[in-house]
Amino acid sequence: MTLKECSIGIIGLGQMGGGIAANLTRAGYSIIGYDLKADGIQKLVEAGGRGAKSADEIVTGCDIVLTCVEGLNSIQLADAALLPNARTDQIFIDHSTVPAPKTRRIGQTFIEAGAQYLDAPISGGKGGAEAGTLRVFVGGDKATAKYCWPLFETIGNADKIVHCGQIGAGQVAKVVQQLTVRFPDVARLEVMMFGLRSGLDLETLMRALDVSPDSGDPYAKLCRAIKNGNIEKLSFIFSEWAYFLEEAKAQGFRMPMLDAMYEFCKDAEKTTIDALRRPEPSIWNELMKSS
Repeated sequence: MTLKECSIGIIGLGQMGGGIAANLTRAGYSIIGYDLKADGIQKLVEAGGRGAKSADEIVTGCDIVLTCVEGLNSIQLADAALLPNARTDQIFIDHSTVPAPKTRRIGQTFIEAGAQYLDAPISGGKGGAEAGTLRVFVGGDKATAKYCWPLFETIGNADKIVHCGQIGAGQVAKVVQQLTVRFPDVARLEVMMFGLRSGLDLETLMRALDVSPDSGDPYAKLCRAIKNGNIEKLSFIFSEWAYFLEEAKAQGFRMPMLDAMYEFCKDAEKTTIDALRRPEPSIWNELMKSS
């Protein structure tokens, strides 16, 4: 059966899933979607897809099931609705960001049921989902990934879709990408906090860093956020740090810097939100508090 002959269901039609569903529909795939919010379903219908009444309707009626929901919700969805109804030769693709150990457990259970499973977390934000330029990190059976590759090329940038290895490897690669983008700025914040709290003004601090405040340097971007009063609102995807540390513990290695910063912030008041509207602490506010 070709992909165009498959019935494809999508659970989760929010900022990311909505764009994915619309792009697949426009590319000529038979798409049916479900979301807890009616407006997500309505937008899919307006794009040419069909709406489902429940997640169960998706999993029982589709050859390929995509999920794109918040990580902990993805785990609950798999356990409550997907795994109990999975059947032989069905393909499940999870675009959510999930702790790698839990992904491996869920994936293995699908395999034992005779189905196939790919973890394929995505990066690129709402704009990338709408434009079809997402990065896609794929873990799982290589033949299954190859079969589904046209789906990934429809929603993502062909140069940034990579098969990373077995089940769970996609989640690991996504962590690497997230840490590369986010965590160096956490260290930069600590450097800047040290200078400011020890008496330097912001201009002198930037001169000490040998950075022009108007440049594209990462320190300059943080400097401008301080000047504009936006620094306390910056998100570093704190909600997923525990996922990263869960994988480190499962594999028997340590992430001392991330672990220390997680412990430093985990009990802090959650005063800001990330791109998925999950509450999280302001890293900057915590650093600037008196001990």
